[in-house]
Amino acid sequence: MDSSKTTTIGLILIFVVFIGWLIMMNNEESKVAKQQPRPAPAETTHVTQPAPFAAAPSETPNGVTPAQQSNVFETSSATPVVTKTIETPLFTAQISSDGAAITSFVLKQYKTWQKAPVQLVDTATHQGADIDVKFVASDGRVAATNAMPFEMDAKPVTLGPKDSMSFSAIYRLDSNRYIEKIFHFDGAHYVIGIEYRLHGLENSVSGYHYTASLDSPIPYVEERATDETANSKAFAGQAGEMEDLTVTKSGARDHKAIDGSISYAGMRNQYFEEAMIPVNTRTLGAQISGYGVPAPAVEGKVISQYAASINVPIAREQDELLNFKLYFGPLEFDRVAALGVGLEQTMNFGWPVVRPIAIYILMPFFLWLHGFFANWGIVIIVFSIIIKLVTIPLSTGQMRSMKKMQVVQPMVTELRDKYKDDPKKMNEELLKIYRTYGVNPVGGCLPLILQMPILFALYEMLRNVIQLRQAPFALWIHDLSIPDSVFHFPAGIPFIGDSHMSGLTLLLVITMIIQQQFTVTDPRQKQMMYFMPLIYLFMFNNLPSGVALYYFMFNIFGVFQQLYITKFAKAPSLEEMKKNPKKGGGFMARMQEMEKQQRALRQQQYAGKGLPGAKKRK
Repeated sequence: MDSSKTTTIGLILIFVVFIGWLIMMNNEESKVAKQQPRPAPAETTHVTQPAPFAAAPSETPNGVTPAQQSNVFETSSATPVVTKTIETPLFTAQISSDGAAITSFVLKQYKTWQKAPVQLVDTATHQGADIDVKFVASDGRVAATNAMPFEMDAKPVTLGPKDSMSFSAIYRLDSNRYIEKIFHFDGAHYVIGIEYRLHGLENSVSGYHYTASLDSPIPYVEERATDETANSKAFAGQAGEMEDLTVTKSGARDHKAIDGSISYAGMRNQYFEEAMIPVNTRTLGAQISGYGVPAPAVEGKVISQYAASINVPIAREQDELLNFKLYFGPLEFDRVAALGVGLEQTMNFGWPVVRPIAIYILMPFFLWLHGFFANWGIVIIVFSIIIKLVTIPLSTGQMRSMKKMQVVQPMVTELRDKYKDDPKKMNEELLKIYRTYGVNPVGGCLPLILQMPILFALYEMLRNVIQLRQAPFALWIHDLSIPDSVFHFPAGIPFIGDSHMSGLTLLLVITMIIQQQFTVTDPRQKQMMYFMPLIYLFMFNNLPSGVALYYFMFNIFGVFQQLYITKFAKAPSLEEMKKNPKKGGGFMARMQEMEKQQRALRQQQYAGKGLPGAKKRK
């Protein structure tokens, strides 16, 4: 095969591997794009509230039809429905006596893209958003606590950051049988304690387990419905591992059942999460499910809705206690990890190899820098400078290796032309040149490979940290968590997706082309100079602008470094390389020795058999 074709194919394979990784990291976004019609412009992906689960009109908000509803546990009462308000520095919660359920949960420190406070309860279509306990009553029908009329004090409560409080709501079946639901609130946390105390119900329940469930999907609150769908999921944790599911197609349903002891179960959207955690409560398993519905008034977009439940065995005792913690708030890593049950696994920081780098090294340092710079865009720029300084030894080694390859390139070209019809002889002579002058043909790749875990970890961290959500930078970059846009097309562009063009991606492509002007000297490789930037144009156009800003700045510093190596650092001469062939010589010596050993082995195997490669016997 012609050497230029071999080089081109080799470079293409390298690019394909890199693209494959990006596709895997962006797996859910890719699935959404494939399963949906051509997307509408970015401005039209706004969603205010999700559509409800596709339930029959006769179903109650907790999914139980009137025919299934138990007659043992009444669902109506003459007592007026009251609402209790709990206000803390972090949120304002409203709890209705109808089901003793949280009917509103507004976060004070976070806004929707429309600048309204984030509401984590779908107030329009669901009765309550906290833990609903369901069970089979003695009449063989279903009883759900969210449908029961409770009695409770309606006096509002305001908590400071150091305050905490508890209150209870009671559903009385009669004077000897009741269900008490106790709430525990803390002014400094998003964790709510929820206890169910069931007294005297041992003869009023049937079956083998209670089902503690989260039935109300978390509403969408982000500007880009596609991104939120790709990052939403239902999940359940067990023995340090996590099962999850994501639905990205309209009309699609998915369901998973997990047997055994459960650590947590819940659901999340892009940046917020609701999860229940059993506390000293035995569990039998969990179920998670999801359903995709069309987004209201947004063509081709899908809203994922999820539910999760945990099964708790029925003890059939006079007094039973079901004890849970409910995390209902933002996906802040420190808060979620502090719960100590592994709930931080619901946050995606990449493969197991890069996840520790992102969590324990890069993210703490990234957040520490914010203590010095209020603007998160400035933090990213400073962060990119520091990462570039840390990786200078690797990148400099890569550039020097490429420089040495450029010095011997005329000799390599001459050999390829001379032995173009004898690839075996050509490879032998190439190995001699590389060994003689201490050139390592893979020396430019190894430093890049060593940097990849850091770059991958950075990519995942910048895509997932909630601190970049709605964080402005400067000029046209108003939100570092979504793609920036300098202009829009009238319709979606194939492969690029949404009908916008990222200014940072264009700048990134320009810096890549400039950088390759210094590194690509072989005329046969010039065609590749524009191939990789074109790939980046497609792959980076829909990435968060915080990610694009980092890679753009990283490339800027790389251009200056390459300029210094090219213009000011003197390239070694052939005589100098021949006198000191240490770097790369060892590797090439091993390669040449392996070639000799394989050739000798072939000659041994084929000797006397008249086969190619055998020495003729005298």
